Amino acid sequence: MDEKKFKEIIQFAIDKEIEAFNFYTGASQNTKYSGGKELFSSLAKEEEGHRKLLENLNMEKVSQKRIEKVPDLHISDYMVEVEMKPDLSYADTLRIAMKREEKSLKLYNDMKESNTDEDLKKLFTLLANEEAKHKLKLEKIYDDEVLK
Repeated sequence: MDEKKFKEIIQFAIDKEIEAFNFYTGASQNTKYSGGKELFSSLAKEEEGHRKLLENLNMEKVSQKRIEKVPDLHISDYMVEVEMKPDLSYADTLRIAMKREEKSLKLYNDMKESNTDEDLKKLFTLLANEEAKHKLKLEKIYDDEVLK
């Protein structure tokens, strides 16, 4: 793969991580539920870590990362999109977050499948795995706290 295309792909992924960081930072600041503040702040930090990984990309480190199988509860698969508004409930914010993670997971899996470069495939597998972990975390919380 030529260097220009590689940089464009990485910049696209960085932009997505910044967007996710901004969403979770805003969710942390806007939620009235103290557990939500902590959860969304934690997810913002993880998204920031993904951005830093991409900005300081070291393919050797990426290739050493362990990819683990992450279960999918499929809760977000059956949800309709919730419109982003200023005074969302905690449950609605969780719904939006789950759908965002679902879309990010699909995006990284699609990027993995559309690339022939093995290093990029590994990178997108790693990023998809991280988004799957976020989705699982959110689905478990939603199941325990909203659906109970």
